[in-house]
Amino acid sequence: MSSADAALAPAPSVARLPAAVVALIGGCVLLVLRPPLLRATSAPVAVLVAVFALVGAVGAWWPAPGRDQRPGGEYRPAATVGLALLVGVGAFGAGRLIGGGHSPGTLTLHLFVLNSLAAVAEEAFFRRLCYGILGSGGAAWATAGSALLFALVHLTTYGAWVLPIDVAAGLILGWQRWATGSWRVPAVTHVLANLFVVL
Repeated sequence: MSSADAALAPAPSVARLPAAVVALIGGCVLLVLRPPLLRATSAPVAVLVAVFALVGAVGAWWPAPGRDQRPGGEYRPAATVGLALLVGVGAFGAGRLIGGGHSPGTLTLHLFVLNSLAAVAEEAFFRRLCYGILGSGGAAWATAGSALLFALVHLTTYGAWVLPIDVAAGLILGWQRWATGSWRVPAVTHVLANLFVVL
């Protein structure tokens, strides 16, 4: 093929990307678009529930490379899972104590359910689907890449000042994913971290 033919050849299409990568990109775009979607509606809670339900469903059930368990099918020992949960929750609790500040609102059942849905959905999406896609490059790549994407999708919601905090949070959650072999431990940690913010 000549250079002129190469210049006229069509660019690789989205259809050639693995389906899991397309799902990952679509979910990230949807999470980035949360603020304008909320401004465009008179029912922001319904929009948030729909966004997180969709992202969570894609993250939890989309066939992704990698597995939520060790090679050979055995889950990590309960002591490892417990220690990873303790370290993660302890890190977020310490961050809340050190950071201080005031709660952005009173804790209500409605707020707790919405924050919990968001946390579980994001962990299924970032620590299952994203981590699984990036896992072929190794655990460090999967942990760092999922943490960076996690932080970047929050820029439109919280602003650039929170980027280092979200990267650090994503690294802790990614480490838990690696240590336990499951996205469920980071999901529990994320639910509790969201609860710490409103206490």
